[in-house]
Amino acid sequence: MSEIQLANSLSKNSEKNTARNLVKLAAFLVVLYIIERDHPAEYKYNYSYLNPLAMTNVPKSKFLDKIVGFPLIQLPKGTFPTLQWLIKVVLSLLKIFINSSLSQNSGLSKAKSFEWTKLFPISNDFGNIPKESLKDIVEQLNLNLEKIDKDQEIDRQWQELSQQKSAEENLVQIVDNDFKEIENKLSQIPQEKIDELASTGEKTLLDNLQKIVKYSAKLAELADANKSSTSDSSVEFSPQSPTLDDYDQQFKIIRKPAIAYNFQQDLIFAYLQVAGPNPLVIEQFQASDSRLPVTAEQYSQIAAKFGFADSLEAAIADDRLYVADYALLNSLVNGSFVSRELEQQKYIATPVALFAVPPADSWSRPLFPVAISYQRTAISTEWILFTPLDGESWMTAKNIVQMTDSNYHELISHLGRTHLVVEPFIVPTNYLPEEHCLRKLLVPHFEGTVLINYGAHAILVAPGRSVDSLLASSVGADQAMAAKATQSYLFNFNEISFPQTLANRRVTDINKLPTYPYRDDGLLIWNAIEIWVRDYFSIYYSNDSAVENDSDLQTWGSTLASLQGGRLQNFGDDGKGKFNTINCLVKTISTVIFTASAQHAAVNFSQQEMMYTPAFPLARYLPAPTNPQDSESFIKGLPSLSQAQNQINTLYLLGSVYYTQLGKYSPSAFPNNNQLQAALKKFQDNLKAAETTIKERNRNADRLMPYEFLLPSQIPQSINI
Repeated sequence: MSEIQLANSLSKNSEKNTARNLVKLAAFLVVLYIIERDHPAEYKYNYSYLNPLAMTNVPKSKFLDKIVGFPLIQLPKGTFPTLQWLIKVVLSLLKIFINSSLSQNSGLSKAKSFEWTKLFPISNDFGNIPKESLKDIVEQLNLNLEKIDKDQEIDRQWQELSQQKSAEENLVQIVDNDFKEIENKLSQIPQEKIDELASTGEKTLLDNLQKIVKYSAKLAELADANKSSTSDSSVEFSPQSPTLDDYDQQFKIIRKPAIAYNFQQDLIFAYLQVAGPNPLVIEQFQASDSRLPVTAEQYSQIAAKFGFADSLEAAIADDRLYVADYALLNSLVNGSFVSRELEQQKYIATPVALFAVPPADSWSRPLFPVAISYQRTAISTEWILFTPLDGESWMTAKNIVQMTDSNYHELISHLGRTHLVVEPFIVPTNYLPEEHCLRKLLVPHFEGTVLINYGAHAILVAPGRSVDSLLASSVGADQAMAAKATQSYLFNFNEISFPQTLANRRVTDINKLPTYPYRDDGLLIWNAIEIWVRDYFSIYYSNDSAVENDSDLQTWGSTLASLQGGRLQNFGDDGKGKFNTINCLVKTISTVIFTASAQHAAVNFSQQEMMYTPAFPLARYLPAPTNPQDSESFIKGLPSLSQAQNQINTLYLLGSVYYTQLGKYSPSAFPNNNQLQAALKKFQDNLKAAETTIKERNRNADRLMPYEFLLPSQIPQSINI
């Protein structure tokens, strides 16, 4: 069965069976966790998943295909995260399922005798709960679901529904059979392994987790079978019908993002460029641009609108103009969304947005928007200019920028330049000798990445799945864009360290761009990582010759630079994978660790803000206005409520599960060496100091919203979600 079939087999109709999909995925993960420990696959490259990128091969299990309705996979040894991760993901899936069911007026919302917020408190994200609390939470949730299972209204609905379904259609029966097969499989495992599961408490946790999934399967059946049929489907699916209040009401037990309250403000729009989900596009404006024909008079009026006296000439002379240019997305085509009711045209755009910083002697210096421009049509040479001096069309132009920025974020900054950039390093690192210093340092930063990246290509970025449905372009164009973004980094690896990417965009000067939380907080984390990596390698390599003479290290580097390996370019001291100096090794490994931890955290957990569709639409469903005097509301071009619900479901899962913490390695990760332990404590102390500094910065008025995505306590060690 192909990856596409794997995705499609989760449900024959993903729209209709949202709840079933979520519960089925939860069951799949539980089964996979139990099985994969005894069926590890070997580490080797696969170039077909997202051709021609180098990814880790994940074969199908022929035996296990027979157990569930879609193929299980065999992960390389040690790549599946712990039971702690599994519980957090499963509980988050169930929270999504309940929230989605309640917002869609399903059968669950009709069970008035139970208050659903007691089951999933809105203030609690399961993905962020401490390890020591998991056991109690799982036990309590199991008890709560058992009570719901006995609810008279739930039981009545279930009895009616179960009479209408065959065993092959009944999700409860399917899940129950899956787990029975697993129990049979476990019976073949040596008793000492069962005893080990029991002694660690895993057996009890897994038993309760299976019960939770079984109870949820019944609720999922009711939710999908009893969705309200009274509303007009054309209203449900029309992009022109919803109001902002309708989008707000989709957050039942999932917290509505803070951005919902101020996303229409111009200064917040500008602030997102330096502290939003994608603070990676803005760069210093260097020369005149025919796409941005802002006049001196317009600029002065715009600056005055924000309370500053400024001239265009002075802003240019002082290098205080900044631009967000999305031309990299030019190859994307307009996609379409096909539902049961209709087919909707989606529209991508490649705008350019101009921003400015007030003069140095101003009372405040927030980044403010000056203009937005985009082509009249995809092949037109005419650019339409919008400014804050315009009316409703200005809000539409801002919304188009946010839509484009969201697509750039998901395909380039997130998938392409974190997940897929880290991927090639996994195979050769695991072929290093087990006691090699580089292997011991890097392996914790790869935990869970193979599973997550496989899930991305097999499910999220597969035809007909979330990316295809939600983003503005076609899935083929999206895949090509992600691959292009990855290659832009992997083919120039020596130039993608965090400080270098800032320098490349000319955004390092705090006097010219004083408020840039992503830059300022990111440098704290980068410096802490780089110091740790240098201190670590100084224990093993006394000089450059020691690096050059480490044959295992040189094999690692040459494999990554090989066409039959990782396919990196401009990598190593010689650009071809050879390491001659400690400095190059430190910079390389610091880049890998920073990308797998802090960089991914910055672009991944910000997806919780992106759940709010009006602020971050993943597609627009009306063409862009071609007249600055257009009075049509930006709301009319937003995704439908059903699409918005899918956006919440996807981004909540991706942005809510925090597992492991940067700097907190397992006790067995490194030898009990005094010098090494001292270096590790120094790293941890530097991270604690960074946490304190960032929290202090977030209290400053120049940060219009707290920037918390780079708090060290919120940065996992690896890409595991």
